[in-house]
Amino acid sequence: MKILPLIFAAFSVSMPVITQKTGLSEKYGFKMKMLCAIMYLITGILSAVSLYRITAYSLMILGALLFGVLGDFFLSYKNDKYFPVGMAFFALGHIAYIITFLCIGGENAVKYVIPVFGVAVIQYLPLLLIIRRLKFKKYRELMLIYGAVLVFFFSCAFVMGCVCAYCGNLSLCLCLVFGGALFFASDLMIGLGKGGIKRPAFLQNAVSYTYFAAQTLFALSIYFQ
Repeated sequence: MKILPLIFAAFSVSMPVITQKTGLSEKYGFKMKMLCAIMYLITGILSAVSLYRITAYSLMILGALLFGVLGDFFLSYKNDKYFPVGMAFFALGHIAYIITFLCIGGENAVKYVIPVFGVAVIQYLPLLLIIRRLKFKKYRELMLIYGAVLVFFFSCAFVMGCVCAYCGNLSLCLCLVFGGALFFASDLMIGLGKGGIKRPAFLQNAVSYTYFAAQTLFALSIYFQ
């Protein structure tokens, strides 16, 4: 039972690659994406149940993962008119992560709020310049707000990860730092695409690969808490 979360995590990370390489993603795009999303949610649930870690931390992370599943649904469902709804769910997921990393768990980052803001400002200033220079057809204001939430989310994950490493929990540190970095990279590529910047061919599927890996790492953070 204890190894099940790790098995599902391996499937969760590899599933986007498998669906892309086999052509299933092209043939059943929406269904395959939702299958990948459900995989990381199951990884989180198993991480909580297998080791009986039903804590405030695990419940908050599971809530954030569920918001991610809903975000995936509305961003992928039929057409662009649901894009703001999907972005709203992802923002709620980021906020849930922020609250968790700042205030919940044995190694939270609330004592280090100044470094958190410092890392966020360092990230947001260049991101702000990039967003302002991109040619968005619409949703520019939404992107600016979402960008602020995104960088603060990553800052919280990074600082909490550093605190975990200092306290001796290297596994949790790696989950949070790499999960935050991959999530940031995935959302940045989506934003650049919406702004008219085309990705190189070798990065064509990078959004899916980095995103699902990030969510899986956050799901596994329940296992290593």
